[in-house]
Amino acid sequence: MFFLSKADLDKKFKILRAEFQKLGVSDELRGWNWQEPPVEPPSRSLFFGVGDLAARYCSTLRDVYLKRIENIKPPPSLKMFEGIVYHGVAADAVTRVKSLLFDKGLISGASLIEDLMPGVGNACERLIWETSNTLGRLEEKDLEFVKKNAITFYKYLLVQAASQIDLTLSKFPHIDVDSLVNQAIPPIVERKVDGSLIGLSKELSVDVYTPAYAVADLKTGEVRNFHPYAPTGYALALEADEEIAVNFGMIIYVKLTSRPAPTINTKLFLIGDELRREFLEIRDEAFEIIANARDPGKPPVCPDYCPYYLICVRK
Repeated sequence: MFFLSKADLDKKFKILRAEFQKLGVSDELRGWNWQEPPVEPPSRSLFFGVGDLAARYCSTLRDVYLKRIENIKPPPSLKMFEGIVYHGVAADAVTRVKSLLFDKGLISGASLIEDLMPGVGNACERLIWETSNTLGRLEEKDLEFVKKNAITFYKYLLVQAASQIDLTLSKFPHIDVDSLVNQAIPPIVERKVDGSLIGLSKELSVDVYTPAYAVADLKTGEVRNFHPYAPTGYALALEADEEIAVNFGMIIYVKLTSRPAPTINTKLFLIGDELRREFLEIRDEAFEIIANARDPGKPPVCPDYCPYYLICVRK
């Protein structure tokens, strides 16, 4: 993303590389060992989205049972709606900035803001409309809340992009457009990955931070201890599909409040043996629940932020 400092991230990844040199990753837990346990999936005919396994709001995996066996979708919530819209904002901003640069060539950051800033409101309204068609429409006050935050986030991204463009043009006076895009626009690229070799979806969308070849995940909600599972699942899928080692994960937390600018925090970590084993154990347990149509029951305590909370309270 535009708002990430490459220099700062490079320093953090340098520390992680030292940790990797000490701890390493067991070869048996690499995704390319998809034909051998423990990476080999229990079935070749059942596939999960990474989110189905990684979003461990429910410790017993009852959410997997409700979704896949009882075909119950979680009721739409404000948090779910926000997450989809803000992810859309980040993707849309990157696309529009790149398109403008390739269309107009070398332009200043001020010119980029003049061209793109007037369309921010319409872009956010479109993303909200698309999300409403998928999840259902929220109450008007909630829609206004999401729209306000989406516009704030979008404008922030454009300002950061403009700053990076000016800094790059100032540093490299003879740069061409293609190099400007690669230098100023985030080195995070979305990759389509086939995760079916390890029991995941055949068409995963994975964000990869290319300098360190780290899997990145954007979060707009609260910090949860299970968040590293998603990059772990994507790392295993990448290793299985492309046979390239993925050692690091990165979670980008974006918090939008009443402040004039969002708060950005990043969590970097080694995708080591423990995380890999835990993710694979969750996958295998989910397979067992689906294969036997077994309701694992409610956990001792149901967190009220679980998407299925209201459903389980009633059942």
